[in-house]
Amino acid sequence: MFWNKRVAVLISALIIAAITISILTYVRRPSLEGLAGLNGPTADSIIADGQSSSWSVHADGSESRLAILLTDEDSSWLGLAEGLKSIGVPFLITRNTKAAVQHKVVLAYPAISGRLLDAEDLETLAQHVESGGTLIATQILGGGLQGVFGFDRIEESRDYSEIRFSGSQPSLSFIDRPEERTVRIGNPDKDLHRIGTQAFVGATNILATYDDGSAAVVAHASKQGGQAYAIGFDLGFFILKSANGRNGGVSRNYANAYEPSVDTWLRWIKSVYTQSEPAAITLHSAPEGRDLAVVISFDIDYSNSMTNTRAFSDLLSELGIPGTFFIQTKYFDDYNDKAFFNDFTLPIVQHLNESGMEVASHSVTHAKTFSDMPLGEGSERFPDYQPRVLNEGRTWNASILGELRVSKYLLEQVTETEVVSFRPGYLATPARLPEALDASGYKYASSATSGNVLTHLPYRMNFSRGYDSATGVFQFPIAIEDEIPPHMNLREEPAVDLAKRLAEYGGCYVVLIHPNVTKEKIEFLNAVVPELKRFAWFGTLQQFGDWWTMRDGVSVDARIFEDEMVITVDSELPIQGLRLDLDTDWIPQSQFPDGVSFSPGSVYIAAAGTELSITMNMPSTDR
Repeated sequence: MFWNKRVAVLISALIIAAITISILTYVRRPSLEGLAGLNGPTADSIIADGQSSSWSVHADGSESRLAILLTDEDSSWLGLAEGLKSIGVPFLITRNTKAAVQHKVVLAYPAISGRLLDAEDLETLAQHVESGGTLIATQILGGGLQGVFGFDRIEESRDYSEIRFSGSQPSLSFIDRPEERTVRIGNPDKDLHRIGTQAFVGATNILATYDDGSAAVVAHASKQGGQAYAIGFDLGFFILKSANGRNGGVSRNYANAYEPSVDTWLRWIKSVYTQSEPAAITLHSAPEGRDLAVVISFDIDYSNSMTNTRAFSDLLSELGIPGTFFIQTKYFDDYNDKAFFNDFTLPIVQHLNESGMEVASHSVTHAKTFSDMPLGEGSERFPDYQPRVLNEGRTWNASILGELRVSKYLLEQVTETEVVSFRPGYLATPARLPEALDASGYKYASSATSGNVLTHLPYRMNFSRGYDSATGVFQFPIAIEDEIPPHMNLREEPAVDLAKRLAEYGGCYVVLIHPNVTKEKIEFLNAVVPELKRFAWFGTLQQFGDWWTMRDGVSVDARIFEDEMVITVDSELPIQGLRLDLDTDWIPQSQFPDGVSFSPGSVYIAAAGTELSITMNMPSTDR
C-alpha cells in the first residue's frame, strides 16, 4: 500500500512536470503573428521543357572573333561556349569550314576526322595554318592532318588524371603557379569518372604531358608563321562535367585553395587568341575595371546565427561594403532546431534589407536530404507547406520547389524586396535544382565551391545539371568557407594570397561565413577586407549577378577599314562598369563618348546605352 502511494505520487509529479513544461514551452514559443494572414505564392512554378540549346544563337559576329568550327552538333559545344563567355573571349560558331577560316583563330570542335570533315574541309584547315592562320583542335582522330599538328599518330586511353604544362611557348607565359602547371582531368584514385584521352606519339613540340609523360597538348608552326595546336581530350565535355559537379572527386581541394583546372584551359585559349588576332578584344570579368569581384556572404541556418547577424551587418557597414545574407525561413520546430523565423527575428531581417544588405534564400528546412527530395508540384505555398526534418537522413513532406518557393515568398513579404539569390543547406545540389530555380524566379545561385567545380569564374547553370540545355540561372562558386580548420582568424594570409591569385585574371571571390560565432570571423573580415579593397570590387551576390547578366549579353566586334579599327559594342542591357582589354598599341582616333575612357590596353565603359562605336588607330607595327 505504501509503495502504491509512492508510485502514485511519483506519477502525479511527472504528469504535473510534463504539463508545466508544455505550458512553459507554449508560453516561450516565439510568436508567428508576423506571418499570420500570409498565403502564397499564388502563382505556380512551371518547369521548362529543357530543350537543347541551339548553337545557331552564336552564329553571328565579325572576323575578329575566335571561330568555333563545330564538326559535330551532337557534342558538348555548350561547355566550350559558356567557358569562353566566362573568360571573356568573343566567338562565333559555324559549321562552314570556309567561313571559319576567314577568322585568324579557328577552334575545331569536338574532333577532326575523315568522318566529320570531307577532304576539301580538311585541306582548307591545313591551308589556313600554312598561310599563317591559327588552328586549335581537340581530339585529332583522323583525317590525315597529323603533319599539320606535328605528330605521327595517337594512342587512346582512359588512364590519365593529370596534365602538366611545360616549355616556354608564348601562349603559356601566364602559367607561373604549381596549380596551373599541373591540372586535373580525372580522379587519380578512381577510374570510373576518367575521361577519354588521346596521346600524340612522335610530337616534337610538346606543351603539356599526361601522368606518364606522353604528349597531351602539342603545337606545330608553319613556314608562314601559322600555328596549329592539338588538345588530346574533349574540352567542352570536361568543362560541363566539372560545372555540373559530375567529375567524380577530381578536385585537389574542396575550398580555401586555388583550383584552376578549368580556368587554366580557358586562359590558355584566351592567350592563343590575343597573341594571334591583332584585333583581339576581350571582356574583363570583374565590375568597374577592378581586378577581382568579392561577395561576402552569410548562411543563417541556426537560431544563434540569426541574432548574430546584426554584429556582422554593422561591421560590413563600418567597412563600407554590402553583403548577402542567405536566411533559412524556419517557422517550425523539428529535429534540427527550434523555429527562428518568427516575430522576434523578422525585424532583424528587415534591418538587413534597410541597411543595404541583400536578403537571399537558404531554404525552409536546411535539410541534408535536399539532394534527394522530390521535385514537387510547383504549387506549394505557405502556410500549407509544413515539412519537417525527422533526423539527418529523413525529411518529411518536403520538396525542392516547396523549399524554393516558400522561402522566397516569405522573405519577400518581410522585406518588400525581390529575392533572386539562393544557396542550399550543406551545398546539397539536386539534379533538377537549376530548372527549379529558374521556374521559381531565382536568377543567381552560390551552391558549389570552386574546388568542386574546378573554376573560380561564374557560369550559367545547365538544365538537370546536364550537357545540352542552358538555364537562365548563373552560378557563383564559393572560394572561401569557414568550417574547414583552422579557424578563420588563423588563415587570413592564405585568404589574401588566394584573392591575389584570382585577381590575375578577374576571378570570383565568394566568401561563405556562418555567423554562429563572432570573434574569430569578425577578426578575419577586419583583417582581410581592407587588404582586398586595394584591388577588388565588393558587392552583393545580386549586384554581381546583375552586372554579370549585363556582361553576358554584350557582343564586341572589331572591323578594319584601311588604317583604322572600328570597335562596336552591342548589349542587351545598358552597359555599366565594363572594361574591354585590347592591344596596348591601339590609340583612340578621337574623343570618346561621355562615360567612356581609355588607358593603354583597355577601354572602360562606366555607363552607356546598349550600342557603342569607338574608332581606334591601328598599331603602328604588325605583330
